[in-house]
Amino acid sequence: MRVGKHLPPLGTLVFFEAAARLESLTLAADELFITQSAVSKQIKKLEASLGFQLFRREPRKLVLTEEGTVFLADVTYVLGHLSGSVEKLRRKPDSNAVTITCTQAVSHYWLFPRIVQFNQDEPDIPVNVYATNHITEASTFQFDFGILNGTPELAQRFEAHVLFPERVFAVCSDTYRLKAPLTPKELLSESLVHLDPSAWHWPTWIDWFASSGLKYQIPTNAPRYNQIMLALEATSRGLGVGLGWEFMIGRHINDQSLRYASDHVYEPDLADYLVSPKNARLSDAAMTFRDWLIESASQK
Repeated sequence: MRVGKHLPPLGTLVFFEAAARLESLTLAADELFITQSAVSKQIKKLEASLGFQLFRREPRKLVLTEEGTVFLADVTYVLGHLSGSVEKLRRKPDSNAVTITCTQAVSHYWLFPRIVQFNQDEPDIPVNVYATNHITEASTFQFDFGILNGTPELAQRFEAHVLFPERVFAVCSDTYRLKAPLTPKELLSESLVHLDPSAWHWPTWIDWFASSGLKYQIPTNAPRYNQIMLALEATSRGLGVGLGWEFMIGRHINDQSLRYASDHVYEPDLADYLVSPKNARLSDAAMTFRDWLIESASQK
């Protein structure tokens, strides 16, 4: 089968992805070190090949059409997969190292303690961790593995294994004024520690209260933190009641620096998955690490 027979000019995909991601021909041109007119010509060439329009040109930004939105998802996936393949091939073929990417919170609270144990069990297999809150499905292709938060649909696009479900608790310092766990309604009158929802797509108090049937709006003058580690530190220092994910608060609950402020638990239909590209050829070291991590995650 001639795979390329029905494909558009592949070089144009890079221009389309940049313009769609940045919502601007000018910014895409700056990123790609070419002129704005050159970017525009490449996108028109792509649209002519596809037979449908990708963008609506508005005065201040580019807006994807419905077809463009669908096409962008596939283009991002393909380019990410290709970029990841190139990066892997550039590494030394005899390298025994394993690479994994995840968010800073997952790295700090969940993965790092396990890496320490893995290094004791398998001292000849180094594990390189790249922690970033800008993780995307596409960016994981540059690594042997990624840890992504999502729904079971991730298994349609990756080799995916559940590591832990998402469960969010209300927690407070052991020195905080609460004498006993409160109901969600009672917590409405407490000082709450807030995560900035614009910094990351994590649940907030709005979601936590909504899961118990209560409406809540974050006060405009409420202090906010753009990192979960900062919010948890503020909570542990007694600045208020905060949200704590099960994977990160276990040690704090055990050493009693934090305690549950309510018996209610927010449990969205989400989990953190260990992912790798489908049909990827993993090294023996990578397979050893994968199997070890999945087994470790299954142990409570």
